[in-house]
Amino acid sequence: MARQYQDTQSQNFWKESILKESQFRLSWLEKRKNGETPLVKSRNYEVFRKKIEDNKPSDDLFNRLPKITKEPHYNRKKADFNEPLGLERAMTAPIDVSESGMRPVSPKSKSSLYDGFTKEGKGRKLYLDQRNHIDPEKKFFFPFLSSWEYGWRQGDVIKREEIKKPTYGRKRIVDDTFYTRNGIQSGV
Repeated sequence: MARQYQDTQSQNFWKESILKESQFRLSWLEKRKNGETPLVKSRNYEVFRKKIEDNKPSDDLFNRLPKITKEPHYNRKKADFNEPLGLERAMTAPIDVSESGMRPVSPKSKSSLYDGFTKEGKGRKLYLDQRNHIDPEKKFFFPFLSSWEYGWRQGDVIKREEIKKPTYGRKRIVDDTFYTRNGIQSGV
């Protein structure tokens, strides 16, 4: 909202009220520094304290609760130093198919994971590049996402040799698989 022009009398009123307020603040701060006026506690504090005290649970309830016990730290499982570490452990680890749904990684790919640094193009980068070139059907036992179901096991329907670079940017694979399978006439 735009400020409206006022007459001299109202301007002087605002000027005096602002000056009065600032002088009051300064005097209050001075008194506060000298310790003359203590901080006034809010009445809400007392009200909340009373409500908490009135609604506190009975001692009988505390007696019925089970005691909290902490397990001692000296009962920890001791390390088995004969257990294989690193790559050997990863190669021999049991695989739970139901949990991950992923087929086991070949030992060659797994060994490339632990060989070198990503910055050099080895290690994790090389491993991920190798895994990226593998089809999802060869990496997973079943479609992990619902969107994977559209192209899942497409290699059984169409051979890779039949897929050629399309003329004018159209993909013939959509016409050959989607339209004929569902009985819809092609719109070409």
